Amino acid sequence: MVQPVHGKIRFQRKWSAKNLIDLFGKLMFQNRSNMEKKIMKENKRLFAITLLLSSAVCLLPIALGFFLWGKLPENIPQQYGWNNQVNWTLPKPWGFILCPAFLVIINAIVQISTRLSKKELNKKVEVIVFWIIPVLSILVNSLIILKAAGLNIEISQSVILIISIVFIIIGNYMPKVEENAFIGIRAPWINKNGEVWTKTNRLGGILFVLTGIINLITCFTPAGKYVFIASVLIVSVVTFVYSLYAAKKYS
Repeated sequence: MVQPVHGKIRFQRKWSAKNLIDLFGKLMFQNRSNMEKKIMKENKRLFAITLLLSSAVCLLPIALGFFLWGKLPENIPQQYGWNNQVNWTLPKPWGFILCPAFLVIINAIVQISTRLSKKELNKKVEVIVFWIIPVLSILVNSLIILKAAGLNIEISQSVILIISIVFIIIGNYMPKVEENAFIGIRAPWINKNGEVWTKTNRLGGILFVLTGIINLITCFTPAGKYVFIASVLIVSVVTFVYSLYAAKKYS
């Protein structure tokens, strides 16, 4: 009689221990699930704030346009040639509204695409992707408005200066980023192989930085425009040829 009783007690203890383990596992899963939900909610909130702030920054040149309304001509130049000649214009106020508004749309597309991308970007690279369009909107659109308002600005030199800085910033991160859809040298034969991507973008990053530095030095000289065109063509050809060589070597 004792053995069955003891056997029954032992069975109940085992069953109770199993229940405790299951209960502990469920609690841990629920806590983990709740934490993941909180993190996702916080990430969505930060994304919404970043999107709104960056969109507002894109639109800041519009405020400058209204501030300088009295000094602006009826038709505002939108594009300048290499010799500083006006290629086409837009009437006021569309001349300082349409471009920032268009960049808001591009900015939203880029940020939403980054958000939906399966590959997570490096945080520093993500900051560049999120803010490069708003910063360019302020710089380029402000130059256009200030030039139209009568400020003596050489647009081509200023644009080369801005692009040179962008080259240096992007080139600094290109060797460090994994394959993505936003930053880096991309081509079908590059995207197929991680080794080809790494080698090509490592070389491209070095060339981008060197090109940016050279053009920073020469952008305000008479030869600045020609140096810019030549350097961009050289970088394009060298990276293209090297990517084909790397694809053949590592495939």
